[in-house]
This record gives sequence, structure tokens and C-alpha cells, in this order.
Amino acid sequence: MEILFTILYTLFIGFYNVFKKQSIKKSNEHTVLVMFTTVAFLCSLIWIPFGLDITIEFVLIFALKGFLLALSWLIILKILKDVDLSLVSIMNVLSSVMSFILGIIIFNETTSVLQIIGSLIIILCVAGINIVNKDKKGKISLTHTALLILSACITTASNIIDKYTTIHLSSFQVQFWFLLFVCVFSWIFYAIVRFKDNSLSIAKKDFKNLWIYLIGIFLFIGDFWLFQAYKVPGSKMITISILSKLKIVVSVLAGIIIFKEKNIIKKLILTILIVIGAILISL
Repeated sequence: MEILFTILYTLFIGFYNVFKKQSIKKSNEHTVLVMFTTVAFLCSLIWIPFGLDITIEFVLIFALKGFLLALSWLIILKILKDVDLSLVSIMNVLSSVMSFILGIIIFNETTSVLQIIGSLIIILCVAGINIVNKDKKGKISLTHTALLILSACITTASNIIDKYTTIHLSSFQVQFWFLLFVCVFSWIFYAIVRFKDNSLSIAKKDFKNLWIYLIGIFLFIGDFWLFQAYKVPGSKMITISILSKLKIVVSVLAGIIIFKEKNIIKKLILTILIVIGAILISL
């Protein structure tokens, strides 16, 4: 079942990334971050009746995750202003490799030959998508690369925290507390930036940016399926992490159809190979 849940997560988060790219056309990255994390947190309030009592240990863990993800998402929003949506997937390559290795080391997970082959296909093809773009516009600079490496490290740390916390807590608790802290730190980042203006108010035009609301809703639904995947008995961080990279399919298609990116044929071929890799992992 973790494969089905992960695929559902992938679909929602794939569109969530597309909505991010659309949202920053009308609003700055700090406003987008604080608004969509607030929307996602408000959605998580439906879990309150299921009980949210946790120990101080887990409160601190979720606080750390909230800080790291708020930082990572802010980095991605900044990069999306200048870089093609499909090319930002370099983060997925790095986090896949890290999660694959750490899943074996930390959680003693095992994997088959077919799963290794499928994982390598996905990793190589996603890396290839970042190479095929020969146009100057939308390419990744050294600064972008450094920021994406940092973001990849944060994503890997978040995957480990998700695996650990879902072992001990319900998926409802995990989602509520994580969204609470990512929302809190998003507001802190926003307040720091707006401090010099002596105003925390959000412009009316930003409230009219419907893409921001879609980001928050799709983040909430997508992460719900992710935590369900981790709760499946015997689920592996390796499998979930690699399969989640199928969101690149949505990113590539959106890049071609919506954002008119170049090198369509090469990107489509690589995307098909990624799907083949995912099938091998599910065997």
C-alpha cells in the first residue's frame, strides 16, 4: 500500500510545485511562503479531535523540521524565479541518493537488485533532465547549485524525521505539529524581512493570488498521503523516497505545456525512463 500512497503524494506534490512557480509571478517569495504554510496549517486543524498530545522530545523534533523546511521552501521559491521548473529537480537527485544510503544505514532497510536498477534509472534520468537544457535562460548557476545542495540536505533530514516520527506517532499528530512549526518559522522569516518597513501586513493583491491557496491545500493533501505511506507496516524510506521522485513527471509536463520550456523530446524520453524505473521499484 505504501506504493499507492506514495504515488498519490507524488501527484499532489507535483502540482503543488507547479502552483509555486505560478504564484511567484504575482507575489514575492516571502509572502507566498507565509500564506501557503498558513493555509496548510489551518487545514491541519481538522486533526485536533484525534488527539495531539506529544512529549517535549517530539515537540523539539518538529520544531527543527519546521525551521529546516521553511528555510528550504524559501530557497526553492527564490530559485524558481530564475530557473526552469524541471531543472530544479536536481534537488530530487541529491536527496534520493542521500535517502537511499541513509535508509540502509539508519533503518537497516534492504533492497532488491531490480529496486537498485530502478533507483539508478530514476536518479540518472532526473540528473539528465538538468543537463539537456542548453539555453542560457533557465539554466542553473553555481549559486543556484549550492542552494539546491543545501535544500537537498534539508529534504533528506526531513525524510529521516518523517520515518522516525511516524513510527511512534499517528499520521495526524505528525502532520499537525510539522505544519504548526513550519508556519511559525515562515512568519518569523517574513517578520524579519518586513521589519525594516515596520509592517507585517499583506497586500490585497496577494490575497487575490489564488495559486497560493492551491499550494497550501495540495501540500496538506499530499503530505497526508506521504505520512500514510510511512505508517504502512514494513514500509521503507528507500522506496518512498525514490518513488516520490515521480513528481518530476508533472514538473516536466507543466514545464512543456504551461511554461513553454525547451528540449521537449529529450525531456519526454527521460520522463518515460523515470516511469520505467518506478515500475521496477514496485516489483
